[in-house]
Amino acid sequence: MAPNALDRGQGRAPDAEARAWIGQRDGAFGPWIAGSLRPGADATAICSPASGAELARLADATSADLADARAAAATAQPLWAALPGVERARKLNDWAAEIAAREACLTQLLALETGRPVRACRRGLSAALDALRQAAGSLLAGAADRLGHVPLGVVAPGLSFGPSLGPSPDLSQDLSQDRIAPALAAGNAVILAPGPTDGKLAMLCLAEAAGTAGLPPGLLAVLSGAAGALSDLAQPPVAALRGPCLHMVLEDADLDAAADGIAGMLGDPPPGTAGHRLLVQEAVAERVHARLAGRMARLIIGDPLDPATDLGPLPGTALRDRLTAALAETRGVTIQPLPRLPDRGAFMAPALITGLAPAMPEMATGLPGPVLLSMTFRTPAEAIRLANATPPAPAASLWSETLSTALDLATRLEAGTVCVNGTELEPAPDPLELWQRPAGLAPARPVARPVAAAPVPSAALTTARRAQSGWAGRSTAERAAILTRAATRLAESAEAPAARLASAAGAAATASAGWAETPGRATLTRHRPLGVIAVLCPEICRQAAPVLAMASILGPVLAAGNGALLCPGAGANAEAEALIAALEAGGMPKGLVGIVSGPRAALACALAARVDLDALWCFGAGDLPEDLPARAAATGKVLWLSEDGASETWTGPGGASDLFRVAAGRRQTLRLSWGA
Repeated sequence: MAPNALDRGQGRAPDAEARAWIGQRDGAFGPWIAGSLRPGADATAICSPASGAELARLADATSADLADARAAAATAQPLWAALPGVERARKLNDWAAEIAAREACLTQLLALETGRPVRACRRGLSAALDALRQAAGSLLAGAADRLGHVPLGVVAPGLSFGPSLGPSPDLSQDLSQDRIAPALAAGNAVILAPGPTDGKLAMLCLAEAAGTAGLPPGLLAVLSGAAGALSDLAQPPVAALRGPCLHMVLEDADLDAAADGIAGMLGDPPPGTAGHRLLVQEAVAERVHARLAGRMARLIIGDPLDPATDLGPLPGTALRDRLTAALAETRGVTIQPLPRLPDRGAFMAPALITGLAPAMPEMATGLPGPVLLSMTFRTPAEAIRLANATPPAPAASLWSETLSTALDLATRLEAGTVCVNGTELEPAPDPLELWQRPAGLAPARPVARPVAAAPVPSAALTTARRAQSGWAGRSTAERAAILTRAATRLAESAEAPAARLASAAGAAATASAGWAETPGRATLTRHRPLGVIAVLCPEICRQAAPVLAMASILGPVLAAGNGALLCPGAGANAEAEALIAALEAGGMPKGLVGIVSGPRAALACALAARVDLDALWCFGAGDLPEDLPARAAATGKVLWLSEDGASETWTGPGGASDLFRVAAGRRQTLRLSWGA
């Protein structure tokens, strides 16, 4: 009698390379500092989430290790930055070659330690290599050789800080090469603090490969358990998007392809995401849910080293227990097919929760892991309102067979990466310019003193918020024309500020999105405005050139489509009002730029606490309290703290307009697929 089903044979990939690499060090690891691995005391076990067996023992970095890593990085960074771009590119390419030679070992380490399927680990490593080679290519093209710009210094890319400035354990980050490679290429030294789901052993192997490739000792450090202590290191003044991955399915989509793609992502979430949200059009919701349930029931759950595995174990049993409790308490309808689960390990069957509403707690916070939270919509306009009502998603897949509808929704969706009819949701690597700064704008170190928040005039912020959406909807050419007219009006009385506005207008008018094409796919990189930005103007220019400083900042902010709240400081309100009057006379909507006043420290704390403000830029931040970053993080706000800088930053040619332009926007990557 013929069997009804066939058992799948054993197809486990080897793990000999990873085991041998661990065995060479007797299974004991510590921090990687100054080009070597340090032994550490009080090591804790790193266990495989698939079997619970111990892989190795790793010691967290101590305060002495942290001090030594900072000192080694501070020594190596100036020498590295002084190398010609061609030489840095050669060393980065050598590093890429060394990583490629260790591909099997790295993928096995990632699969063993994180539980991600080996196929996903291999794809992640391939994306990391592409980012490294792209950074080296940008160096050869001269992207980092900009006159008057210097590296940020010692940086910690890839950290995921939440409201408490602590690392988020539920986020998937891989090796964060989309940030590490540009940071190094721009001339910085890098300190990494891998979290529980980042693959600590793989990062140590990555650092060892860097040493073998000839990167200077101290340029790259790996310090497990030190994320909180690195929060004061320099970072680009841009937002890092964190949260659930978003999926949107319209009624004209290929429902089978959408269900296959979305279900397949449950075991391979994009970097920086935690959990999944689904928005599906009401007319096809039942069919989509049925297809998803069927596809989830066929997912192969098992050993992450088996190439056929679709869904590996969770990082630990604590997360599994938390998700199980959340499924029991949800007010939605839980659909949880029960595929065959291994007998041991932190495995969990994937789940689909339907019947949810926007106000339910699950939709606000998301559930990390193989859980899909579903909500319906009637029209594409409603879908955009629902999607954009929460903080921007790091990644989103959008499914529609109508190209005009898909492009319209993709460009209006607030998400870092949007893939149309596909699931290629890896973030685009950072541009090298993001990891540099004008020589006069050094990062600030706030002072250690408590400050109470002052009241913020809500009327100015509300007016700016209302005006900003219409301003952002105008074309770049129209915004540039308004700035040009304002510059013309200012030219008779203030030639230098007029030049800065004209420069910002020119940059906006000639801005173009990057387009990269490969067989069957195109990648478009575009810029979106942040929203409303509050600016505390620099002290250094209040006596010399207050209008010039304000125009230097406002020009790029407005050209990018933002609104602004301006704190010109004592004695400069009249100049700020004159500048705003010139802008409004040129055609800028009234109220798009407002003026706020008050003691700087108290005002900064109050602005940081406003959830309806998108960014806070503080120039001359030495008098601000040291807990300001925590206050801003609690409301998901982009915070930029900078010293006044040298006067040439404001009075010299060009100033910091390039950095202001980059910081005033949010990069969005659109991926379009085609093929019969």
